[in-house]
Amino acid sequence: MHITPAPSSTPIGDPTTHFIRYGYRSRDTVEYFADATDDTTVWQPDVYPYTAARMEEYGRDVLIDIGCGRAGKLASLAAVHPNWSYLGVDFGANLNWCRDHHTFGQWIEADLESARSLPLDPALISRSVVVCSDVLEHLLDPRPALALLHRLLEQGCAAAVLSTPAREFRSGYDAPGPPRNPSHVREWASDEFQALLRASGFAILSAERTRSDDVSHGMSTQLVLVGLAQEAKTP
Repeated sequence: MHITPAPSSTPIGDPTTHFIRYGYRSRDTVEYFADATDDTTVWQPDVYPYTAARMEEYGRDVLIDIGCGRAGKLASLAAVHPNWSYLGVDFGANLNWCRDHHTFGQWIEADLESARSLPLDPALISRSVVVCSDVLEHLLDPRPALALLHRLLEQGCAAAVLSTPAREFRSGYDAPGPPRNPSHVREWASDEFQALLRASGFAILSAERTRSDDVSHGMSTQLVLVGLAQEAKTP
């Protein structure tokens, strides 16, 4: 299933804008996102169950969570699938919290704006699916994180599950930016995000909308499953 949003009169951008439409204003600075809140709302509640279904479909038993935050949804998944292995990737206070509070998983420190690879055994990666849920919109430069995801696929990861806000369903295609959420640098419309992914060497296997939270049930988050583009695959 693929998202087919209404057209916009403004052309998609190019690599210099990360494919966001010309004239959109991204943030020049953003604070570290500390995943600490007493809010009982579950954000993007369907992303991890969707990822679990893909793991079962591909016969994988290792889940790599890029930008795991405090890994609350990862912990919920681990309770349902205790025989799987879980690797959470983040840095700073979020990762320290995971190490101090979770009794499961392996916690790997990496700055997603600069890390080129992860210290993982290729045999482990070959058993994995990767999820990167509502992370890319927090990054000043998403290219290193996308390259990291691409590298995992090259090393044998079955697929990557990505989610990010769908601007056209939140503030409109032609919203000038920056996003209302102060921790977001930019928010892509669905066609912009898919253009970014294709230009980064990914094949889009599925693209749809999913719930942004379990309170409003608004369908304004992109949920995209990607693999390696054919020309990026090694013999």
